[in-house]
Amino acid sequence: MERNTVYLAGDVDAIKDFVFETSSLPQIRGGSELLQECEEEIRRRFGNAVIYCAGGSFLLEVPAHRAEEIRKEIEGIYREKTLVATVTIVAEQNAPPWPAASPQPNLRGWADRLWQATKDVPLDGGFAHRLAFLQSQMQEAKTARTAAPFYEALPFGRRCERCGRRMAQDQEQVGGKSVCVVCKLRYEKGRKREGETEIRGRFNREFWERYGEAIQADQPKDLDTMLQPVSRKYLAFLYADGNDIGKLFRRIDQPNHYKAISDALTGGTREALYRALWETCEQELQRKDRPWPFEIINIGGDDVVVLLQAGYAWEAAVRFLEYFEAEVNSRLESVWSSTETRDRITASCGIAIADVKYPVRYLERLAADLLKEAKKRAKENPKDRQSAVTFLWLTSPVASEKVEPLRGFYRIGRDLYLTARPYTLDEARTLREVAWEMRRWPRATRHRWAEALQKGVLVSLNFIQYDVAREGATGKEMRECLAKLSSVMEARSRGAPGALPIWHQVEEGGEILWRTPLLDALELAELDTMRPDVEEEE
Repeated sequence: MERNTVYLAGDVDAIKDFVFETSSLPQIRGGSELLQECEEEIRRRFGNAVIYCAGGSFLLEVPAHRAEEIRKEIEGIYREKTLVATVTIVAEQNAPPWPAASPQPNLRGWADRLWQATKDVPLDGGFAHRLAFLQSQMQEAKTARTAAPFYEALPFGRRCERCGRRMAQDQEQVGGKSVCVVCKLRYEKGRKREGETEIRGRFNREFWERYGEAIQADQPKDLDTMLQPVSRKYLAFLYADGNDIGKLFRRIDQPNHYKAISDALTGGTREALYRALWETCEQELQRKDRPWPFEIINIGGDDVVVLLQAGYAWEAAVRFLEYFEAEVNSRLESVWSSTETRDRITASCGIAIADVKYPVRYLERLAADLLKEAKKRAKENPKDRQSAVTFLWLTSPVASEKVEPLRGFYRIGRDLYLTARPYTLDEARTLREVAWEMRRWPRATRHRWAEALQKGVLVSLNFIQYDVAREGATGKEMRECLAKLSSVMEARSRGAPGALPIWHQVEEGGEILWRTPLLDALELAELDTMRPDVEEEE
């Protein structure tokens, strides 16, 4: 039996490659804005047919006889507005042969894992079932894609001085550089001109509209301007995402319910981020002589990307996770249906920090890798879902897109690690408080302790205990600070030797390892001192 309407789903291809093709802030901002304009155009043209449209993906319910026409129309929107970004769009087959539900078979290995991944989807031909098949069509279509908009790059001639991929056009001079038509388009869309009062970037505008009366600072025109007030030019790439959101959507049995839940997630995520950034950066935003210390690149559903001064990153991440849990779960209470399990919604966050000269596209890939680690920690205990966060600070640029080889810097020998990341939200709060206390300590003390940790458990323990003992009254405050820090290891620790609980034995993957949260706290304290509003002890 044929249906009058079918579901049509789309997803932008290589969206991060388009946005972060260069490290120029106007182009990053402009690339994100162009994709937002495409989504706004989809919502404008198709109105009530739109069930979901955010973060580079969308779901529409369209007349069956117009599905192909609408697919081509949406592809045209992305092609005309961005010149190179493509979108994979699939429409469900009309009246497909739905397989009947069956009891769980006796499977092993990958077959069992695939069954477990889809067991929450009711095989009844309903909305969830149809959407699951549509998503599988999407993955197949993305794999099979063979063509994309192409600008020929000759082996001779001037290349674009921004992306280096396409041919530059002599008449297109941007900031003294010869650029291609794509880079010029992004630049003009995201450029902040001297003396211009208009806020660039959709989400930055929304933030300004909310707090504009109190904001005296000016939006930065580039990354160097953003980091101008700080003495050490470190940039943080913050990437956050909800946990198990896909699993949640697979259980939804009605399209109107799907829309209500996606709206609750989107609204809650925006509210959480705006509140977190305002409360973290309020003091800087109220100064006329300072630029905004952050740039909101994207908020796509439960997905968040922000560039900001490194000193604000950890606090902003912790506040965001706190508000995300509060806002999203509060909004979802009014839209839950009787068929859904009311699991608490949480999120995870990865923060990559490096010198501003480090290519932003590498920072994005490192942050994505860190986000995966944080998600893994968040899902360790299915009965106690928690938000989680982790970070990586590259004190010198390294040409790596993966966290794993960089983690070797924190490993000494076979079983000793100078870090205890990732952290749950509760642990991250404690770490934030400890870092705030440690930033008041002399920098020489923090550096001495960081160097001592690299010499192993007993040597560093004796050194730090001696250091604390000779500090007199200040030593008591240090002991209390270290005792508070050790509480972040309570759930994992099998024991901590010595009078000061600095090193902890933990069991991971059947092995007994040594880990310490002290270096993490020292690094966060060092990053905190980079904030323009912090005066460091001599």
